[in-house]
Amino acid sequence: MKWSVFRDAGKRCCFVPIIGLAVICVFCMDTNAVFAQQQTAKGNVLTIYGQPVGAVLPDGKITNPYGTAIGSVDDQGNIFNVSKMAIGKVDASGNVTNQSGTPLCTVDAKGNVYNINGTKVGQVNAGGNILLIGGAARLLFYMK
Repeated sequence: MKWSVFRDAGKRCCFVPIIGLAVICVFCMDTNAVFAQQQTAKGNVLTIYGQPVGAVLPDGKITNPYGTAIGSVDDQGNIFNVSKMAIGKVDASGNVTNQSGTPLCTVDAKGNVYNINGTKVGQVNAGGNILLIGGAARLLFYMK
C-alpha cells in the first residue's frame, strides 16, 4: 500500500493541500523579506577598482560601506578607532603611520592612496582634505 496524505489524514480532511500551499507561500515571502533588507555598499572611499569600502564624513567620522562608524580623525591628524583609541597619525604632507610611527601609506590632495612601495591602492573623495584622506586610508585600508 502506497503512502498517501489522504490515507493518513482521512478523506474527510480537504485542507491538507491548502496547508501545504500556505507553507510554501510563507517560505517565499520570508526569503524575499530577507533579501530586501540587504543594503548596497556606499561611500566615498574606493578600492583601486572603484568599489566602495567606506565613507569619510566632513566632521572626521569614518564608516564602513553600510554606515556603521569604525573610527575618526581629528584636526591634528590623530586617527582613532571606534573605541577612541589612537591607532595612527597623518601629517600635512600625507604620510600615514600607525600608533608606533611605522609608515603605512601616503596620500595626496587628489585623494589617491599609495602603499609604501608607491603602488596606488585606492582613492578617497574628501575634497582634498589630507587629514580626512589619510584617516580614512588608515582605517579602511590598513586596519591590521
